[in-house]
Amino acid sequence: METWYRETVTKLYRFIYSQVQNREETEDITQETYLRCLRQHPENLPPYAYLKQIARNLITDRFRTTRRAQSHLDQAPSQESPSPEEDWLNQALIQELMAQLPPDYRQTIELRIIQGYSRKETAALLGRSEDAIRGLQYRALQALRDLMRNNEQKGGAS
Repeated sequence: METWYRETVTKLYRFIYSQVQNREETEDITQETYLRCLRQHPENLPPYAYLKQIARNLITDRFRTTRRAQSHLDQAPSQESPSPEEDWLNQALIQELMAQLPPDYRQTIELRIIQGYSRKETAALLGRSEDAIRGLQYRALQALRDLMRNNEQKGGAS
């Protein structure tokens, strides 16, 4: 059983992570996949494809649960939406903070988040690998978050 686990866990973890893009959730789903598999087949260890299918089903179930919870939140009475002036100020602040980012961070955020390009398309446009784009996006969002926190701590003054 230990050999079977070692042969499948890395591939399974990578597959799940590619679907959910969240380390904690990936770890939970990986663990749940092995638990379900061992409950259903305690004597006969199934092939990787079977594990992958269990993981796919768990991911789908989580997506449905999350979507249902989100629809309940959407139906709940919401707080007052920001005025057009507040909206404009928020956009201006984000643009100002984006201008403080290094050019590669700014390009990555603009292509991936603002314009909605896929990681593959962004990699082609910037002449980098998809893994490099994933790392850049992560670091860019962290840097933007830090700039926003610093701005809040200064009382909103830039």
